[in-house]
Amino acid sequence: MAFFRLAAVLWLGMAMGAAQAQALSIQVLDAVVKDSPLADVQVQLQQDKSQVSGRTDAQGRAVLEDAEGAAGELLLRKQGYADLRVKCPCQGLGLAMSPVLQDPRSLRIVLSWSAPGQDLDTYLAYPHKLLYFGTGKGQGARLDVDSTDSGGPETITIDEPVPGDAYVFAVHDFTNGNNPESLHLGRSRAWVHVYKGPSLIRSYRVPENRQGNLWVVFRLSAAGQLQDIDRVLQENRGPEPIMISFDPLLDGTRPIDEVVAKDAGPVDAKTLNRKGEEYYRRGDFGGAGIYYKQAIEMDPGYAQAYSNLALAYRKNNRPDEAILADRQAIALASGPAAATIRASAYYDMGRVFEEAGQFAMALENYRQAREQKANPVYDQAIERLQQR
Repeated sequence: MAFFRLAAVLWLGMAMGAAQAQALSIQVLDAVVKDSPLADVQVQLQQDKSQVSGRTDAQGRAVLEDAEGAAGELLLRKQGYADLRVKCPCQGLGLAMSPVLQDPRSLRIVLSWSAPGQDLDTYLAYPHKLLYFGTGKGQGARLDVDSTDSGGPETITIDEPVPGDAYVFAVHDFTNGNNPESLHLGRSRAWVHVYKGPSLIRSYRVPENRQGNLWVVFRLSAAGQLQDIDRVLQENRGPEPIMISFDPLLDGTRPIDEVVAKDAGPVDAKTLNRKGEEYYRRGDFGGAGIYYKQAIEMDPGYAQAYSNLALAYRKNNRPDEAILADRQAIALASGPAAATIRASAYYDMGRVFEEAGQFAMALENYRQAREQKANPVYDQAIERLQQR
């Protein structure tokens, strides 16, 4: 019965996590000094008709107690730094503020994200040049901060734009560089803030729920015009090939749509579940489980994905999690397919118990499966155990 005890613990943990509400908490860093928290930043959250305020401590952290689950707009202010405005939700974000650029021609690009264990990299391409962690500096531009942790920032400053040159800025998911279908970039909560002189002139938030590992954010034309691209693409190449793929974008006479493919758009839970089923049929139960869990993250009430996840867990010799997922499937099943989902979940639990030598429990679950839906497989399982 060890898996029953573990399942109960996991279920209790999930319930407690859902019940514990948190105030709005953020951390503020200096955009051009690595791992440098900013203290005494004024933090204001504007919500409809109310405003909540606070200041960052010595670790750059601010907690707004009365902003639970907050939507609205977050405003950060500090002497010597450009104001930063961010649309919420922004719980747990790490944000970076840019010192004011004294030269009005200068441009600064700041990437921040919030995804533990995920390494994002900034790329700035311009004619015959690529600025990224491998180069660090180029004509008139530099990589101020390179980060390999879970929140950045990564910062590029163009001190003196090269006359006649266009620029393209992109973000590469280094962690999933060999997985073009990864969803992690779209879930990284990445922000790109663009500053010119003393002001924030543009903000981009990574498009959510896209499959891809390269976010092409914008083009800066030779005339200094910022042109939105904002597309997540699927790449399986290194820095130099990526640079080559940017070359057509550096020709300002060519429309962006002519050069850059449109991303496939957001995926939904059913698409992810089908992808998991493809992996399951190929015998890749670990890969199947990843997609089933992604489907559940997108739709926590998706009973079929829970049922499928239980099958993948059982095939991977993880009976505790299989039992938990099956029980979730039974609890959530509704609509025309409810009986089929419940029957499958009961049968799967019966298999778990039978494989563990707990035949009475297995028989009980096989019978419950048959009560939900007639199936010769269920009858054979019942007969097999009755003959023991």
